Amino acid sequence: MFLLYDLLFLIYAILYLPYLLITNRGYAGYAIRFGFFPPSIQKRVKGMANIWVHAVSVGEVMVAEGFIEQLRKKFPSYQLVLTVTTKTGYALALKRLQHSAVVIPSPLDFSFVAGRFSDLINPKIYIAAETEIWPNLYVQLYRKRIPIAVINGRISDKSFDCYKIIGFILKGVLSRVSVWCMQTPQDAGRILALGAEASRVFVTGNLKFDGLTRFSQGSSGQLTSAHGELWWVAGSTHPGEEDIVLDVYAKIIKENSNWRLVIAPRHIERADKIIELATHRGFKALKFSHILNHGEKRDLDKAVIVVDTIGHLRSLYAKASLVFVGKTLRVGGGQNIIEPSFYGKAIIIGPRSENFRDIVSCFKERNALVQVKDDQAFETAVRDLCADPAKREAQGARAREVVCANQGATLRSIARLEDYLK
Repeated sequence: MFLLYDLLFLIYAILYLPYLLITNRGYAGYAIRFGFFPPSIQKRVKGMANIWVHAVSVGEVMVAEGFIEQLRKKFPSYQLVLTVTTKTGYALALKRLQHSAVVIPSPLDFSFVAGRFSDLINPKIYIAAETEIWPNLYVQLYRKRIPIAVINGRISDKSFDCYKIIGFILKGVLSRVSVWCMQTPQDAGRILALGAEASRVFVTGNLKFDGLTRFSQGSSGQLTSAHGELWWVAGSTHPGEEDIVLDVYAKIIKENSNWRLVIAPRHIERADKIIELATHRGFKALKFSHILNHGEKRDLDKAVIVVDTIGHLRSLYAKASLVFVGKTLRVGGGQNIIEPSFYGKAIIIGPRSENFRDIVSCFKERNALVQVKDDQAFETAVRDLCADPAKREAQGARAREVVCANQGATLRSIARLEDYLK
C-alpha cells in the first residue's frame, strides 16, 4: 500500500513542481524537504534530546509559538525542532522562533525522506499542530516507537468528506497516533468515526485562544494614528472581497472622513493587485512595507494601507476600531476571528465560515460578532458600526470575554503529553 502511496505522491510532486516555480513558493533550504541536511543542521539536531513539532503554515506557526513556549518551561531539558511547510510559514517561524527551536523545512512524505528525518531528529515525541496526517512519516515514527500526537486537532466539513472516501486506508494510519487533542466534541467525533482509538482521543479546546499576550506594539509602531483617526482593518482577505470592502469604504469616508482602511490579504503576493484596485477607485494606496522601511509623512494619512508583510496582522488588529475577517464573503471556509477578539474589537464576517463553525457559534451566542448573509447586509452592518462607537465598544468587550472564557487549551494539551516526556 505504501509503495503505491509513494508512487501517487511522486506523481503529485511532479505535477506540483511547475506551480511551485511559477508562484515562487520555494525558499532557501528547500532541499531539506528531500532529506538533504546541511552539516550545520545535522550538528544541531543529531544525538540531542529532541521534541519534534510540525506546523504547516502561518496559522499553525502562530499556534506552535505559544505551545513551544510552554513546552520549554515545562520540559527545559529538551530541544525543540520545528518543521514548517510553506514559504510564508517558514519565514515567520525563522523570524519569531529561531531562538526557541531549530527551525527547518518539513519533509516531503516519501518513505525514504520520512525515514531520513526520523533518523536524524529521533525525537522523544512528534507533535503535529492541527490535523496533519502524513502516512509514510507516521509509519516511520511508529516503527521506531516514537509517540505521535496531534494538538489543536480539527476536521473541516470538506476534509471529513475527503477522509471518508479513503477511510479503509486511513484507519491503519490513525491507529498509530498515541494522542489526539481535538478542539471540539464534533472534531473528536469525526476522528473517532474515521478510526482513531477512543482511549486516545481528548477534547482539549482551541489553542488559538491562548498565547496572544505576547503581542508587541513595536511591530507596527511606525503606522501611527492621527488624532481622531479610526482604523477599519480587513484581515485575511481573498479575491473579490477587496472590491466589496473598497466600495463600502468609499461610502464610509463620505459620512466620516476619520476612517482609514487597512487591507491585509491572506496571500501577500496579491498586494500589487489590491493597490491597483484601490487606485482605480481614486484612493491613494501605500504598501505597509514602505512604512516599516522608510516611515511616512502625514500627507498620505488618507491612503489605503495594503499589508505586504508577514507577522503584523495581530498588531494591526490591536490598533483597529473595526475588523472584517475575510474568506467569509468570497471563497468560503473562514479565517481566525480569535485574534481581533482578544483585543476587544468589533468584528464583522460574511456568511461562509464553515471551517470555524464552532468558534463562530461561541461568539454569536454572546452577541460578540456580526455575521451577515450577503454583500448588501455587509454594507449595512459596516456603516452601522462605523456610525456607533458605543456599539463597537460593547461588542468588542463581549468578544474579549469569550476569548478569556475559552483559554487554557495549551496547558490541557501538554498535560496529555506529559507521560511521554517525563
